[in-house]
Amino acid sequence: MKKLTLTLTLLLGCFLGLAQSSVAVYWDASYSMKDRNLDRELKFLDNYFKKHTDINVKLIMFSNEIILEDNIKVENSDWSALRRELQKTIYDGASTYDYLFKDQVDEYLLFTDGVENLSKLDPPTTKPIHIVSSIDDTNTTDLKLVSDKSSGRFVYLPKDFEPKVKEKKELMVSGRNDGFILGTIEGAEGRLVNVSVVNQTNGNGVASTTEGTYNIEASEGDILIYSYLGKKTVSLRVSKADIINITMSDINQNLEEVVLTAQAEKEEFEMVNTGNTKTDERSLGYSVESIDSDDISPLDTDVQQAVKGQFANFLLPNDTAIDDVDLSQFLGRGRNMSILLNQYGLVVVDGVPQEQSTSEFGGFRSRTVSTMNPDIIESITYLKGLAATNKYGTLGRNGVLLITTKMAMANPGRNTNENTEPLGTTATYRGNAEELSDLANEPYIEALKPAKSVNEAFIIYLEQREEFGDSPFFFIDVHDYFKGWNNPLISERILSNVFEIAYDDVKVLKVVAFKQLENGKYRDALATIERIVQIEPKQSQSYRDLALGYSMAGEYQKALELYKRIDKNLNVGSTDFTGLRRTIQNEMKNLIAQHGQQLNLLGVDDKYKRPVKYRSRIVFEWNDLDVEFDLNIVNPQNRFFTWSHTQAENSQRILQQHQEGYGLEEFYLTSGDLGEWKFNMKYYGKTSNDKAPAFIKISTYKNFGSPNQTVDIKVVRMDKQDIEQTVAKLLVN
Repeated sequence: MKKLTLTLTLLLGCFLGLAQSSVAVYWDASYSMKDRNLDRELKFLDNYFKKHTDINVKLIMFSNEIILEDNIKVENSDWSALRRELQKTIYDGASTYDYLFKDQVDEYLLFTDGVENLSKLDPPTTKPIHIVSSIDDTNTTDLKLVSDKSSGRFVYLPKDFEPKVKEKKELMVSGRNDGFILGTIEGAEGRLVNVSVVNQTNGNGVASTTEGTYNIEASEGDILIYSYLGKKTVSLRVSKADIINITMSDINQNLEEVVLTAQAEKEEFEMVNTGNTKTDERSLGYSVESIDSDDISPLDTDVQQAVKGQFANFLLPNDTAIDDVDLSQFLGRGRNMSILLNQYGLVVVDGVPQEQSTSEFGGFRSRTVSTMNPDIIESITYLKGLAATNKYGTLGRNGVLLITTKMAMANPGRNTNENTEPLGTTATYRGNAEELSDLANEPYIEALKPAKSVNEAFIIYLEQREEFGDSPFFFIDVHDYFKGWNNPLISERILSNVFEIAYDDVKVLKVVAFKQLENGKYRDALATIERIVQIEPKQSQSYRDLALGYSMAGEYQKALELYKRIDKNLNVGSTDFTGLRRTIQNEMKNLIAQHGQQLNLLGVDDKYKRPVKYRSRIVFEWNDLDVEFDLNIVNPQNRFFTWSHTQAENSQRILQQHQEGYGLEEFYLTSGDLGEWKFNMKYYGKTSNDKAPAFIKISTYKNFGSPNQTVDIKVVRMDKQDIEQTVAKLLVN
């Protein structure tokens, strides 16, 4: 101890030659400082005040905000009042330096480890800044640079070296990292034997064992192809995880996706069938073409012949010597898209989507429409343009062919008998979805629930933090709990702890951004998104989120400039925006429609100056690309449509998401979709061995594109597997 005292005294003597009348003590109370060597830092101050016996001290204790601000008078080296405040410090939250260095004092004493997660330490240099740290993992390089620039000193007081092994909870991956991927492969009948697993990137291949397991050499970014006779091929991109379990579905399964009733209406003008209703063609905001029974030749022996040559930008390949072409293999908008995506369009008969063929080599060939007799067809409508296929999600991205039979037209009008199901639908939705819980089902949340005051709850939180503080999801979940006390200072500080322990984890940072947007903290969310872009500069959603973040934070011109760069693919890391193109274009149009008067539109293509308007828009985003779920969309008539995000049903889409870096799906509703819509989600877990919960951000827009547009953001936590839960309700009126 004598040696330490002598060292500190010598350090002080190096830079405290002149007595000072005022000093600011900036005390870092962030979560990463909880392991500071308090005795050494207090000893430093003791020696400081022996030199400066009478001095005015401005104390600022800070983490993600100013925790305590006080003026303390030190007389005759008595600094006991300051010592008591420092000893009572509760360490919580991330660290920001934005509030510091504004005090008019002679010099600054900054006690910090220099962790820069909410802001950079870049203070003015007009007064000396002396920096002290006793944390082993200190940002010594930047702290010394700051002190040197200000003619101050950096004093480093680390603990004596003591090798320690601290147990870390396994949150993400097993840590094998030996260059191999292993897992199990299952079908509805159980484990599958002799499934072909091929690494498309390096050409290696294996077959699953008699136990349905496999082990293949693969690295992050490699493409794995799983194929088995009678099963749909699964394609996926390897993530950081080393265990990937696969479920394969039968190729002869009927689609569960069901949309709205296609009912006949009396024609007054030129009417076209748009999937759930007949609409005056002049009122549509998109291109459609339609033919009726008079346009179908008696010489047409099948429906394939009936449609050939009838529609622009519509191609149906000819039969080959080894294969007969089905109508489900028509090519529309998608025929110039990536070969990794399904290029075939969607066929809907009397409101029911038919099973899609897949364009991949050796892919599934549907035969559900090929045998249809043209004589029973009343009309065929070809919907072109992505805006024409909103209710079908990505199933309709390559165009939708709507076939209405004479049987459906024979029963016009709405059936008033509640027990009779309208034509063009399957059974009424009879699911039993649970209401989603507002709080996580975790032991630390159960421990907090009995608290009778926010102070009591905070004490319990600190106790629970001792056990669960290594997990970022602990802070995320507890943040949700404290929102119930209507104390945003506490809840936001608790959330900011995530930056202290997961500053480089994109999956976790996305959840933080989701929560910040939900809380209306748009500028905080923008800073988090900027960090995500730094980590993953080639992910398409990183740039889309950044542009939207600028807009929500009120930086409209910055948002527009980024949208323009995305549109022209300039200075965005050669990123592929194919999967998000439609979303980005509509959001750019919406930005101009909402704030065009404040924007410099030089260089903006005229197509973006034409607003797109919808009664409602709902956007689903997820933080982890490996999540698997089914989204059941239940319409006001209690009919449902299922959008599947599983490897078994939608592996090509998931592969595209991994390659381009996005996790998003959106749906639009128009004035023809009045009533309450329900969105029920069944979560199946993840393809990787990551056991962390998944988070879904749901943005609901009313009057999208109009001056009275509103948006509501909700974030849901998904960890209950195989249970259908209602995640959103939307009233269209």
